[in-house]
Amino acid sequence: MIKALIVDDDAANRDYLRSLMAKHPEVSVIGEAGTIFHAQELITSEAPDLLFLDVEMPGGSGFDLLHQLGTWPFDVIFCTGFQRYAIQAIRFSALDYLLKPVQPDELSAALQRFKLRHPQQRDVVQQQFLSNVGQGDEKAMKLTLTHGDRTYFIAPSDISHCTADDNYTELHTSDGHRFVSARTLKDYEDMLHPMGFLRVHRSQLVNKAKITHLEDGHVVLVNGIRVEISRRKREEVKKALGS
Repeated sequence: MIKALIVDDDAANRDYLRSLMAKHPEVSVIGEAGTIFHAQELITSEAPDLLFLDVEMPGGSGFDLLHQLGTWPFDVIFCTGFQRYAIQAIRFSALDYLLKPVQPDELSAALQRFKLRHPQQRDVVQQQFLSNVGQGDEKAMKLTLTHGDRTYFIAPSDISHCTADDNYTELHTSDGHRFVSARTLKDYEDMLHPMGFLRVHRSQLVNKAKITHLEDGHVVLVNGIRVEISRRKREEVKKALGS
């Protein structure tokens, strides 16, 4: 049985999430809190496996709660309205979130991802998350890449290009390293577009800062890699590069 706590200052949101959870018999909601102070008390007394945590709350945010804890022996699924910086910090850190109003299918998918996580990666992921939240600029955040039992922290500026591989993504650095992530290329496009990344093909995302020139329907990167530009993307790519 998964022991879950719901932390949200809005009682209606808590009631709604609890009603959705009733359709998941493997989850037991063992408590609710409307403030981070009450949440701390419940975490100590109830020892949850999973926390559904609102980001914006009067008297202290969900991020404040995690900063105060320092480390936490449970997983977190954030529940939030759209606030770009917060969501970027969560996504960069390979943590999970649900946009309000929470959709039943998205909750089901988040619970499934929770079941597949590797607990041994938790501490290092938590510390990188706190580091990302503390950055004043999202461009200073590092991507947390988990694959199998390994965890990597990579600055977006070190990535030259990303390649789709079914529902996985290969991330390539300028110095030749390759990392595999269980996220789609669309996920990385959403995260990295504000950092100057450009979709040049349905299966290719490139860092504009790593492009030296265009040649025969390809972008050529600083490490000599040639990445094909799809026909329908060629004018868009030329415009983005000022060519």
